[in-house]
Amino acid sequence: MKTRFNSALTCAAIAALCLISSGSAAADGGTFRFPLFYVPSSLDPVKEELVDTYHIVQQVYDGLVAFDRNLRVVPGLAENWTVSRDGMQYVFTLRKGVRFHDGREVTARDVVASLSRLFDKENRTSSKEFLYRIKGAREFREGKAKGISGIRALSDTRVAVELVEPYAPFLSALAMPITKIVPEGMILDPERPLDSHPVGTGPFRFHSWKEGTVLLTANRDYFGGAPRLDEIRFVFYPGEERERAFPDFLKGDLSGCPLPGNADLSRLRTEGYQVLVRPRISLLFYGLNLRKPPLDDPDLRKAVLLAIDRETLSREVMASKYPPAMQIIPQGTPGYSPENALAVLDARRAAEHLANSRYPGGKGLRELTLASASHSDLAKKELEMVRQDLARLGIPVKPVFVESWEEFRKGIAEGRYDMYRYAIYADIPDPDDLLPGIVETGGSHNFTGYGNPEVDDLIKRARGETDAIKRTSLYRAAERKVLDDAPLVPVIFLSTQVAFQKNVRNIELPATGTPYLPLMRVTLGTAP
Repeated sequence: MKTRFNSALTCAAIAALCLISSGSAAADGGTFRFPLFYVPSSLDPVKEELVDTYHIVQQVYDGLVAFDRNLRVVPGLAENWTVSRDGMQYVFTLRKGVRFHDGREVTARDVVASLSRLFDKENRTSSKEFLYRIKGAREFREGKAKGISGIRALSDTRVAVELVEPYAPFLSALAMPITKIVPEGMILDPERPLDSHPVGTGPFRFHSWKEGTVLLTANRDYFGGAPRLDEIRFVFYPGEERERAFPDFLKGDLSGCPLPGNADLSRLRTEGYQVLVRPRISLLFYGLNLRKPPLDDPDLRKAVLLAIDRETLSREVMASKYPPAMQIIPQGTPGYSPENALAVLDARRAAEHLANSRYPGGKGLRELTLASASHSDLAKKELEMVRQDLARLGIPVKPVFVESWEEFRKGIAEGRYDMYRYAIYADIPDPDDLLPGIVETGGSHNFTGYGNPEVDDLIKRARGETDAIKRTSLYRAAERKVLDDAPLVPVIFLSTQVAFQKNVRNIELPATGTPYLPLMRVTLGTAP
């Protein structure tokens, strides 16, 4: 949630950040410009789950806690906290004197309101699933209670959160973008909607959103110290058009830019650009629609799963920059098991499954749609290769490139497409933020219609298990069962590959990707 994964990488390497410090002299001030590839419908952290929205949220807001460069939980708005021996009660003490961008001081009431609103029926944010262990959260969500009994203000500066069961990653969950603290008075204020005018406590203030650009300005009163930049400009390139953003970066119009798949990293480095590649806990996959024929047929799904040559796709389309995903849980993540890995390509077994399906040899099988929200050249080349792989087996496929993210998300939720290209990124370094959402019955990112009581039970037990070894074993068992049921096709594990101009200094790139860049530390150097 960005180097490629390989056997030499360890958990420590994945969790590490890279620090860039150029040789030019430091200079305060200036504007940092960075591209975003999907236009959000809201800048409210609980209403929009686009990764690109998180770029903005991370600069404008703070949570009770945060991640440091090693993905350890550190203080945020809470200067400290205590945890009961049974792991069921947390008490957070807030920093005194911290103010929202509108000038009002942060109190425990803001924390209670911010965490409680996650469970409002109108907020469909999926990441809140981690937080349903808070006592009274489900009752509030279902309208059986007017408030959440497990979230209480003990004083103006102390907040208690009580769980119904121990949950090891709970503090990590509180570092997610959706748990940012917002002013209590703005939550229901129609005159100042957070969708279009976010107000937080972060190092940068929201200034404007117009003409395809979100402008943030420095919060000189930030409790963590004033940012050294004057402004951040996030520029939208809708449809994941990295090929259009990259030339703008080379012209100097952007301070940094995620790299397109065809970028020559060695040449960029030779020319003096600063290039970072870091692994990310993530998965690009194809979801298969089980809710209607023909992919309600398990043998047809298994044929699709085994017929796609991920290794060739990784090498020829991705230039080996992203490793093929032979399972769902990536290397370096608790629960990863090489024993669960699929074969790179198994055309013989794929043909056997197709022969055993309702469409032997592809007879009577209509053309399947494979939808993508990305219009990039890389995505088009990727889906064309997949189309050819499946055509060789006798499965006709038509790639469909959807105009907007909103239309794409609505289409997959409604089951319009037979298959869809989708990426999921972990916000916390835990398998509970990757596997359940896409395979659990009713999971937040489960648009396939898949549901298996055995998988649900394994995941439920894993969530409540505090023994790390037992918990890992449960996730491995769940992954094995999912791969056998084939509701999705793992394709590649993603990484962050991003370049910065020669004058950008003090960039720290976390394993959670560019959305979590700590831009308050960045400076723009002057000529040597």
